[in-house]
Amino acid sequence: MSERSTTLFAYGSHLQPIRSGRAADAASALAWIVGAAATLGHPAGLALAGFLLGIVATSVERAVAAGASFGISVAAAGVVWLTVTGAMPPTAGFTPIEMLGLALVGPPTVAAIVRALG
Repeated sequence: MSERSTTLFAYGSHLQPIRSGRAADAASALAWIVGAAATLGHPAGLALAGFLLGIVATSVERAVAAGASFGISVAAAGVVWLTVTGAMPPTAGFTPIEMLGLALVGPPTVAAIVRALG
């Protein structure tokens, strides 16, 4: 008889070394860097960041916290951009309020869903 995974998908046990092993901090930092770079290119990078942060999180609560901190950082970076340059950062047609909402809600929601599934 085979062992059943405690997660919805079977890949959860394969990610345990990344989530809690020696490479956990590096994996989290890489998720932040890749997510930030993708967000600079397009607002859909926020979803990618949430996805990556959810994969490397050890629990759903930590996934939400990591996604929220990423979203807050993106929102703060947008405010700094506006203050320094006097112009809105490139947002691919989104209004500032839509972008702020997307930054604050998107990454934690995607991270929580990804972590809950695996």
